[in-house]
Amino acid sequence: MALEASLRTAAPLVGAGLDRIIHADCTEGLDPLDLAARADISLTLVNGETGLSVVDLLERP
Repeated sequence: MALEASLRTAAPLVGAGLDRIIHADCTEGLDPLDLAARADISLTLVNGETGLSVVDLLERP
């Protein structure tokens, strides 16, 4: 029962993640590991000295 619900939820999230990876490669020439490093740094900065919130990560600086 949970497998079906998990697949329904996970499929769009995986698709969105792959879309972001391809978009970053095509527009900025970023490798997937570089994109992951950027995301990790951005999440580290949330609620820190920068005053960023998670919503601020959705917009380009």
